[in-house]
Amino acid sequence: MTDNSFRLGCFVPQGWRADLPASLAPAQRWEAAVGVARRAEHSGYGAVWVYEHLESLQRDPPSPVFDPLLMLATVGWATTEVRLGTMCLAVGLHQPTRLAQQLACLDVVSGGRLEVGIGAGSDPGEADRFGIAMPPLRERIFACGELAELLRACWGHQRAGFEGRYTVVSGARVEPKPLQRPGPPIWIAGAGERLTLWQVARHADGCCLFGPPERLARKLEVLSEHCHAAGRRPETVRVAVLLDCLVGDSEAAADRLAERFNRHHEPPSDYRARRLVGSAQGCAQQLQRYLDLGVEEVCCYFPDSLETDAPERLAAAVLGPRPSPAAPA
Repeated sequence: MTDNSFRLGCFVPQGWRADLPASLAPAQRWEAAVGVARRAEHSGYGAVWVYEHLESLQRDPPSPVFDPLLMLATVGWATTEVRLGTMCLAVGLHQPTRLAQQLACLDVVSGGRLEVGIGAGSDPGEADRFGIAMPPLRERIFACGELAELLRACWGHQRAGFEGRYTVVSGARVEPKPLQRPGPPIWIAGAGERLTLWQVARHADGCCLFGPPERLARKLEVLSEHCHAAGRRPETVRVAVLLDCLVGDSEAAADRLAERFNRHHEPPSDYRARRLVGSAQGCAQQLQRYLDLGVEEVCCYFPDSLETDAPERLAAAVLGPRPSPAAPA
């Protein structure tokens, strides 16, 4: 059901959605999260992803939330081939030039496997509670495009000079340079038609969207219009979709999972429309609707990845069974 341009990705649990067992100590939760990345690589996933949040949605008892860049550094040591990505870093939480250096280091230690996803951020309240001043949403969206250009400037010149609306850099020596030249791919996450997709068309290598296929079809039409206005071919923007995946042994078991994880009590039809819910084969069939639209990257979040083998089952249904290791001579 796939071609060479398609890549299946898996999120590493980091605690934001209370997806790490409360019975484990923080260090054990870290090891368990890294284990998901190892499992994903072994199962044939082409990428593992991390998100960025400062505190858990679960208030009592509180859950630790692991830093995305530190997590990727560990995952980079624990894996050998799978791509490593942020989907996404919130621009308002980072000093841009310092971030350029951190990301370059990650690309080096991972052997040139980094993918950089950035976005406006979804919860300014988090930043406020941490004492971080977060600009208004419109400013953060424009900052995404500027950050993409600043990263490329820092990675491409011996001494970076950059004068933007939000950041001015004068002669910074950002070392090491990334192994990937001219630098890791840069994604902008978000689906705002007037501003965010406009930024994607002008500054990003890829975009990350979400929602049911009907919604994505509209977003891709708008993105295509922005690309043509910018003098760019739409097919040069790699398109990803972020999907929660609830994989049950049967359709009835998947229904129970949907009921369990529907924490906002959405109508069942609305909840399922924006997610993959069903048996492994059923989820694979649902996934095909996104591929038919031209989606090339699917970023799968499994809320029960530490309880079940859902990532492995979906990968087998979508990618086919993995070859058995060769017997020793």
